Amino acid sequence: MLDKLPTRVGIFAKDLSGSSFDVRDSIQKARQHELKGSFIGTALSASPTLDQWELEDIRQMAQESGITLGLSIGMLNPYRPERSSDACKVGNGDLAKGLLRLTEAALRLGQQNVMLVVGKEEDRFDPSVSWPAQLAEVSSFLKRLEPGLRSLGARILIKTHEEITSWEVRRLLDVLDPDLFGAAFDPVNVIVRMEDPIAAADRLAGLIRQVHVDDARLLWNGRGYARLLCPVGTGCIDWPGLISKIHASDPDAWYWGEIHRAELDTPFRNEGWFDNHPDIEVSELATWLSKGMPLSSSPMSLVGNIEERIKKVTSFLTRELIYG
Repeated sequence: MLDKLPTRVGIFAKDLSGSSFDVRDSIQKARQHELKGSFIGTALSASPTLDQWELEDIRQMAQESGITLGLSIGMLNPYRPERSSDACKVGNGDLAKGLLRLTEAALRLGQQNVMLVVGKEEDRFDPSVSWPAQLAEVSSFLKRLEPGLRSLGARILIKTHEEITSWEVRRLLDVLDPDLFGAAFDPVNVIVRMEDPIAAADRLAGLIRQVHVDDARLLWNGRGYARLLCPVGTGCIDWPGLISKIHASDPDAWYWGEIHRAELDTPFRNEGWFDNHPDIEVSELATWLSKGMPLSSSPMSLVGNIEERIKKVTSFLTRELIYG
């Protein structure tokens, strides 16, 4: 049992209520499961037109139900504008304006911190434009958002998604205003980038505003390790140790259950792998390697039993953290 228990716990609405969820229904389901939050994605899930009155009506319902809504503003990679189509649409073709408008809508729903994903794993290995060049453009774009974020009183959280390392997120944040930017820490993703979650949490200490709760095992597949998603508590993530560490540096962080579905691996035997991950250090690599499971045949699917994982993450966030 943990000495300090997270009290800000919620789950992604798409996992608890299905991909075509109704926001009001997701609020009630989160409450029924004794959770404190429902992560609904962008504000467009609450109102396709971002209608002020509709947003405030949903905010009032959530507040009366004791539920906090988690919000995202989508993806941002200037080299992949097609992935920011929602923001471009609400900004009438202006991506920066659209991102800020989605952020403003999140505020109307009661959420000051909005999550942002940089890209997808394939971007890191794109031969047409280097990953450092992509990150430089992301950094420049985010810097341009600072005046608007400051005016709104909002903060963007950069997620440790499948394509980006905690070192890279930290470097992005180091040149941005910490009052306007932070980290959304996802341990199940950093292991794909060959990181030890405890070490990654150290790198982002003081900047973590939300944590994504899921679990995975690392299985040898001949090229490296594959990520086998599994119920919380049965994988290689040391959740009690991780929560204790994050609580010490970021006690107000939210913990969101998220059932990942991407089938990813870490083919470190491939030529150029370590060149594409220049921050990897020997000591941390040894820790990461030790998390791998003994040689075995690979399963047909790496996402595991979705229903079992949803039940387990909900139980973990509402009961096991308290009763051990």
